[in-house]
Amino acid sequence: MTSLVPEPALKSFLEEATARYQAALKSSTDAVAYLKSRGLSGDSAASFRLGYVESPLPGHEVARGMLAVPYLTRAGVVSVRFRRLGDGDGPKYRSVPGDPPRIYNANALLVPSDYIAICEGEFDAIAATLAGVPAIGIGGVSAWKSYFARCFKGYKAVYILADADDKGQGMEFAEKVAEQITNARICPMPAGHDVNSFVLAHGPEALLELLEIKK
Repeated sequence: MTSLVPEPALKSFLEEATARYQAALKSSTDAVAYLKSRGLSGDSAASFRLGYVESPLPGHEVARGMLAVPYLTRAGVVSVRFRRLGDGDGPKYRSVPGDPPRIYNANALLVPSDYIAICEGEFDAIAATLAGVPAIGIGGVSAWKSYFARCFKGYKAVYILADADDKGQGMEFAEKVAEQITNARICPMPAGHDVNSFVLAHGPEALLELLEIKK
């Protein structure tokens, strides 16, 4: 079984990969343009250490030309997933084979708060966080594991932000998670939106209003 805590050599590799891909981001006009289309400035991308795979390290060759999305924790980088630019051919996301499902933006769990949000996807978690809502991301319905639920004990409210997609997968994800978390509140996005697109279209204040959060 793959350990959830990387061995020292793997941790060094992941840190090297993250630093390399982050440094390469500015040289890719396509990657920068894509991030801007998702509402991410250079400073925002830097805060999440997003990168671009221009010269992949061993094992990351299939991710050439993709965005690098590191999973950051208090202990450092514990994983990296890769996101295709735009809507071309091939898988939208790629993970390293054998890497177990993890919580994205786990550092949000360290933020003193009465509430937290759970999003389906890394970029939705980033959008919610930048809007002022502490948020973590899960890489899809199958990536949610029952033992994740223990991380959300003690919150007055756990908002599960459900994408409003045509296939109903957003609500499937939300309902699966809500069954296992006390004080879960399913919050569907308006029709045609995920969290990222909703914040882009209506602004961060609209997300706070939707969740009835007063700052």
